[in-house]
Amino acid sequence: MSAPPSVGRVAAAAPLRVLQVVHGLPRGGLENGVVNLLNGLSRTELQQRVACLDSRGEMADRVSSQVSIDVLHRRRHDLALPLRLARLIRGFRPQVVHCRNWNTWADTVAAHRLARCRCTLVWSFHGFADGHWFPPRRRIASRALSLVTDRLFAVCRDAAQRFAGLVGIPPERFDVLYNGVDCRRFAPSEQRAGLRRALGFADDELVILTVASLTPVKGHARLLEAAAQVLAGTRRRLRFLWLGEGAERERLQARIGALGLGRQVQLPGGSDRVSQQLAAADLFVLPSELEAMSNAILEAMASGLPVVAHAVGGNRELVDHEHSGLLCPAGDAAALAGAIGRLVRNDAERRAMGAAARRRAEQIFSLDAMLVRYADFYRHAAPVAPRRLVAAAP
Repeated sequence: MSAPPSVGRVAAAAPLRVLQVVHGLPRGGLENGVVNLLNGLSRTELQQRVACLDSRGEMADRVSSQVSIDVLHRRRHDLALPLRLARLIRGFRPQVVHCRNWNTWADTVAAHRLARCRCTLVWSFHGFADGHWFPPRRRIASRALSLVTDRLFAVCRDAAQRFAGLVGIPPERFDVLYNGVDCRRFAPSEQRAGLRRALGFADDELVILTVASLTPVKGHARLLEAAAQVLAGTRRRLRFLWLGEGAERERLQARIGALGLGRQVQLPGGSDRVSQQLAAADLFVLPSELEAMSNAILEAMASGLPVVAHAVGGNRELVDHEHSGLLCPAGDAAALAGAIGRLVRNDAERRAMGAAARRRAEQIFSLDAMLVRYADFYRHAAPVAPRRLVAAAP
């Protein structure tokens, strides 16, 4: 399983049309990737349009005004939705229709068949929205949907293998297209000392950053256990900074208070300054118990931070263990504490791993590389490939 290879640039006569089907464009990793595609792929080579099945979402404001966004306002048990989407497909006449994750698949398959257009239907798997929960009826339905879907891909090898095994789809049906990170936006800062002061970080303070929603699958409760162990075993001044919102906030804050760690473990909420906070931090920790392709890890790597994470999902493909970060068994707070403590104690190793993480992001997981992968994939997926797709100039 691998992404289609890159080939040379060829002049084009007419752009390839791709309809991107999403549930909406709220703030999230999947949605950020869609926005990067909409803005990054060459508009002279590829014409994209977006169908939001549910609602528009705040990230739609980041999309270029040259890209049309249609909102179909899906209702509960909305049997007419495939008809509305089919009309959109017939009007736009795309060569590729690309839907993502479970919550768009069935409606898009139905619309694709109703539209009776000669276009390739693509479905991509970006991870389980409901953690480990994927009931038998969805497995059966997914197997049936795969039979009438032309191309499948996942955002990492682990996700492809895991979903194929769970549902009973031959794993060789999946291509793999890695996510990418904007290595210009997320990068080490030459004014790091001033940036730290502006964010309220002390010169002698080691900032250990986590960016993740406050939900059980993200593992903050386990990280809190580990943080307590690390803080008890060092005299260094540490700040665990957890950016994100979610249903676990009150429970986590109560536990932090009970442990007397209110000054060392902070939950400031969501942030519009994540790139700055990453550039100012010293270490990144993601304690998720389940991941596909973590955009948070990619952003930390591009920012020059070593990563401590659980050895689950796509983390093993992102983090080069012992070189760009440390991976530890999921569910083991002591192992997580040991990995964090090791990099807290060893400044030279921590900085060397951060530099290696930056190089790895630039070489393998850059946004430019992702755009080339998707451009090639769409070209090869189209029923007729009249020309070579290229990424937009930065």
